[in-house]
Order: sequence, then C-alpha cells, then structure tokens
Amino acid sequence: MEIAEEHSRRRHKRSNALSVDRLSDLPDSVICHILSFLPTKFSVRTSILGQKWRYLWTYTPNLLFHNENPGTVDTVLSLHKLQDINTFRLTEWNDCNLFEIGAWITVAVNRNVRNVHIDLNFHVDLPRCLFTCKTLVDLSIEFYGAVPDVGIAVYLPRLKKLRLIHVDYEGDESLPHLISGCPVLEELLIHLFAGYYPFKISSPTIKSLTINFHSDGEVSDNHAYYDRLEIDTPGLVYLRLIDCANQHIKSSALDSLTEADIHICNDFKPRDDFRYYRSVVDFIDRLHDVKCLKLKLSCCTEIIDSVFTTWESNSFHYLTNLELITDCCFLSEFLENADNLEILTLSKVRNETKGWTEPQQVPTCLISHLRTIKIVEFVGKDYVFEIIRYLLRNAQVLERMEIAYGSSLSSDEKIYMLEEISRFRRGSKECEVVFISK
Repeated sequence: MEIAEEHSRRRHKRSNALSVDRLSDLPDSVICHILSFLPTKFSVRTSILGQKWRYLWTYTPNLLFHNENPGTVDTVLSLHKLQDINTFRLTEWNDCNLFEIGAWITVAVNRNVRNVHIDLNFHVDLPRCLFTCKTLVDLSIEFYGAVPDVGIAVYLPRLKKLRLIHVDYEGDESLPHLISGCPVLEELLIHLFAGYYPFKISSPTIKSLTINFHSDGEVSDNHAYYDRLEIDTPGLVYLRLIDCANQHIKSSALDSLTEADIHICNDFKPRDDFRYYRSVVDFIDRLHDVKCLKLKLSCCTEIIDSVFTTWESNSFHYLTNLELITDCCFLSEFLENADNLEILTLSKVRNETKGWTEPQQVPTCLISHLRTIKIVEFVGKDYVFEIIRYLLRNAQVLERMEIAYGSSLSSDEKIYMLEEISRFRRGSKECEVVFISK
C-alpha cells in the first residue's frame, strides 16, 4: 500500500513539473527576441496564450509578412509599438493594391528600418523614400521591383548589402546611379536577363560581387551594343560571374581579388568572334592575383584556344586552389603559370580542340607544391588517361589523387580504368590513388 502511494506522489510531482510554464518566466526582451524569428502571423497568435503574452508581439523588432491579407498588415503596423524596425519583409505576394505596398514600405522607412526584403509576384513602383533611407543596411528586391533612373534621388549612406534579382531598370544608367548612391556598399548580388542595357559596375568599396546574366533566348537589334559588362571594383575580394549572353567583358585591375568563380557560356554567337574571345582571355588574365579560382568555359573553345596561343599571361603566383571545367587544352597554360598550386580539380574534362599537350618542361607546381588532385566525372577517354599519367609521373610531392567516376561507365570500363591507372608510374612515393563511385 505504501509503495503504491509513494508511486502516486512521484507521478503527481512529475505532472506538476511538466505543467510549469518556463517560457513565460523568461524576461520580456528574451521572448520578443524569440518571436522575432517567426513569421509575424505566428508571433501575433501568441497573444492568446495569456495576459503576459497579449501585447508582447507588438515589441518584436522584425516584421515578416508572407502573402498576408492586406487588412492584417494594416492592423499589425498600427499596433506595432517599436519606433525602430530591424527587418521588414514582404514575400510571395500574389495580389495587392499597389498603393498599400508603397504605404507599408513607407511606414518601415519612417521607423528607421535596417533590413528590407521585397519579393513580389507582380510589378510595383517602389516608393522613392526607400532609396533615400538613411538607416538601411541590407536591401533585397526580387522580381518586378524597379530601380530608378538618373534624376531620381538615391542616397543610402549605410547600405552594405544589396541584392537585385530579376528587377526592372528604368534606364541605361539606373544601376550605376544606384551604386553611386551607396558610399559604403560591400556586397552586391545581381541576377538578370541580359539584353536590355550595358552594365557597368563601379564602386571602390564593393568587396563581394555576384553577377548572373541569363539569356532569354532572344536577340534584339541592339544586342551587340547592349550586352556589355564593365567591372571597376578595385577593392573586390570575391567575384562570382555567370555570363551567358554578353558580347564584351571588360574589367579594371582586380589586385585585391582572392577568390573567383567564373562561368562563361555565351548562348549567342558573337558578332565579332575574335574581339569577344580576346576580351574573355583578357578578363581571365585580370584574375592573376587570386588564391582560389573556379573556371568554367562552355563557349567556343576552338576560337578561345586560338586567342590563348597569343596569351602573354601574368603569372598566377598566388593561386593555390584551381578547379577547371573546360577543354583540356587550358590545363597546360595554368600549370605553367601557377607555380604555387596545391589543389587541382578537373571536372568534366573535354577534348574539343587540339587535345592535351604536355608542357615543354615540368611546371614548378608539380615539382614542389601540388599535393591534391581531384578528377571529377571521369570518362574513360584516351586523353583523360594521358593527363592522369602525366600528372602522376611528374607530381613529385603529390599526396592524394581522387578519381570520381559515374554510373555511365560499364563494369568492364571500370575494371580497365582501375588496372590501367594502378600501373602508372608515380613521381611521389607518398601518393595515394583513390577511386570513388558517384
């Protein structure tokens, strides 16, 4: 009997412990911080949890609206207590009065907003006050927002991050005009369909730049004029460029650049082949100070190779990590010009031109620095075997070669690959060859 009573008391004690509302015991400031990570409609719903919770949501620094009823947004903004808004977000709106959108953004600007993210499914003229907001640090506009042209005031004195994803530009100088009004801008990301205006990105403060030019598949009468990209960013540290449409690429010195991810795949035949590919090679040459380079060239390798034959490259002296996704003819060029290369990744190696040609003398990087080689998406072609044979024979400090092959290889091809490569002579006694199935 006593044992049963003791068990009942313990169970009752555990039940009471579980019923304690520890969350409500937290300081209001902590609860508001937690609520700030929730979509606003969910933080508002916490008002039914009790008297303490009734108005806590009105003090959350972030207002995150996702396709809400316009009346709900109006009510939230009218009841919200904080004078300073940290983050204001409007996403996935399908239908709404354009005046209401502008009014909501204006309220956020008047409340010293720091971060604004606008992602709509219809075109809207953003209120002009957004582009003169003195407190804005991070601005993201996705789809259908418009960047004002010259003549409209733009001054964002604290803006450090700017993302423009498939937005409209009111004129040729809209982007340069916007960038010039951001004196401390550090990160810029742009996605757009090329073919509208020549794009010049000029800023002494930008450190990270991501540009993604898509092709819409149409060629306009002004295609040769408009599809030009110019980059003038002397302080740039990181660059990612995906270019599928431009007719000309031009860049000033990139002496501060340490990492670059470049994919050039022109979907249109250039009006002037040699001029275009000369600009591509000159642009690649501007990357000579990088430490980490990923280079994917899917454009016409026959023509670009002819330009490479006259290439008087600056040495890629600082390059330690290189990933090439291109024709094998470019491998020799980089081996000969990257004395300190430590990691080499060859992905989807192709042979569309004159094929693999060994350097006239063993490159310095193979003698003293190259320690890791990765062959991605191996295909059992003779030229690939020749590249692997050469690298294994001449890489004197190589520690690991990793060969990843896909399911497209038959069982017989896999066996042949393993046996053939295992017989290759190795210049480094420490080298381990690893085969990975993907």
